[in-house]
Amino acid sequence: MRYLALIFLGICCWSAQANEAMPSGIAPMPADPAVDALARLIASRDNNAPNACDVELHINQQVVAKLGPGEHTSLDLPSGELSVAVAMSPDGYCGGRGPDVAQSVILRPGETRQFAVTVEAEQVFLAPLDN
Repeated sequence: MRYLALIFLGICCWSAQANEAMPSGIAPMPADPAVDALARLIASRDNNAPNACDVELHINQQVVAKLGPGEHTSLDLPSGELSVAVAMSPDGYCGGRGPDVAQSVILRPGETRQFAVTVEAEQVFLAPLDN
């Protein structure tokens, strides 16, 4: 009988604590984003390009954006592993030949990643930026 009384008392105390509000100054922990939530990739091109040629941004071997000097793009993409590359645009006198090397980028659901696109005389570089 004492054993049942202790269990009953424990349940009463537990349910009383469950109904208490959070102490002031403590924010509830935000929920994790859904597994299928989109992630955001932002690519920004520098203003100090040696020419006015556009740069193509490739995601999984597909051109998704063209960036002129000082331009940027923001893409909402599915989370997971992506192949990301940049190349000089083949349009006009620029005559780019496509991306040389692709980088593997892993995006978590709800994450935002930023990259800088830097153009030098004959090369284009993609570098991650700290958020």
